[in-house]
Amino acid sequence: MARLLPDKTATVFVSTGELSGEMHAAHLVRALKDLRAERGAPPAIIEGNGSQRMHEAGARLLFDVATWSEMGIVHNLLKAQFFHRVLMATARYVLSNHPDMVVLVDNRVFNLNLARLLRMRGYTGRIVYYVAPVRWESLYDPAEFQRSLTNPRFTQVKRYCDLALPIYPVSLNVYEQLQIPYEYVGHPLCSLTKPRLSDEMFSQLTGIPYDRQAPPLIIGAMPGSRRSEVRNIGPPIYQALKLVGEALSEEPGLPHLHVVSPCAHLELRDDMMAAAREVGLSDLTLIDSEHTYDLMARAQLVVAKSGTSVHECMLIGVPVLMCYRVQAYVAWIAKYLLRFSMPFYALPNLLAGKAVIPELIQEECNHSRIAALVGTLLFEESERRVMLDEFAKLRELVCKPNPLKRAAERLQELLP
Repeated sequence: MARLLPDKTATVFVSTGELSGEMHAAHLVRALKDLRAERGAPPAIIEGNGSQRMHEAGARLLFDVATWSEMGIVHNLLKAQFFHRVLMATARYVLSNHPDMVVLVDNRVFNLNLARLLRMRGYTGRIVYYVAPVRWESLYDPAEFQRSLTNPRFTQVKRYCDLALPIYPVSLNVYEQLQIPYEYVGHPLCSLTKPRLSDEMFSQLTGIPYDRQAPPLIIGAMPGSRRSEVRNIGPPIYQALKLVGEALSEEPGLPHLHVVSPCAHLELRDDMMAAAREVGLSDLTLIDSEHTYDLMARAQLVVAKSGTSVHECMLIGVPVLMCYRVQAYVAWIAKYLLRFSMPFYALPNLLAGKAVIPELIQEECNHSRIAALVGTLLFEESERRVMLDEFAKLRELVCKPNPLKRAAERLQELLP
């Protein structure tokens, strides 16, 4: 249904598909609103598919993506009809209202199909791809460059989009070779991964007495932002931390272990507590995900599912152990039918081209392996120092000045 707006009001539709991309979108929405206010431009009308963070940033939601995405290719294939309906409804809404700009954020399959559909049906506004597609294989396979030149993820961006804004220094030579208008703006989290709470406020939030001179032993446990992830990855993480806590309690003079988990949305609280209770971990503290950086800044270690949280640990400078596990049949399909294989999965390892952080995938993601590595990263100072030194080098690679403001400036250049 078309909306009525005052003349010359800039309109933007933002398309996300899962919570990590929605986080990037929310920050971009805020940055664009702040930039227009700073320049005296009238407020833009921003709508889109997002969730709570985008809503709080000032966007009106068409669809809430909080529960859309499942872990793994197979689960998403089973929801193909649902995603098709959402795709068609989104396209109809955009075509009815014809915003000045559509901003695609991550979620490549859905968003490139949306861009194709919009152009085929006559949309003439600007289309910008933020967190634009890359091929991680190019970091370790010399032949990937030639394959990328004909890969649909790049050729479709060239055909349907006016501008690409990648946030990783990956596949940039492909954008140049294909003459796709782009700018590498840097990773937005570089300017965002900062704690906000004082030590006293953090103590009040968690109930953990905090003394900077003799800090408590805190481990962040981050099994994921989807229910399927928490159910698959939560139990081995929580069981490992239970074992570590019990071992510490048996040795006089060693500190008590505090396990703290940020909760991405309210629906996950029961799942996280259930995963902890399943393995006998009774001492679990849950905090809202908005305080994740306050936790990371005070944790001695984070055990995290593969994804954005690993990037954040690298940027904030806290040792991290990465875990990932899916159901056995999903792993079999990915390996043998889809032939999905990479030497590394964590961003720090991919960028460095070596094992900077431990990766425990599938069978290795078990409580005994996690507990052993947690012990190493807690008490072997040389292991911690090597990791943190590598993190410092990688921050220099991915961080550029004011990445969000620069991205907002590029959007503003294309808006009325």
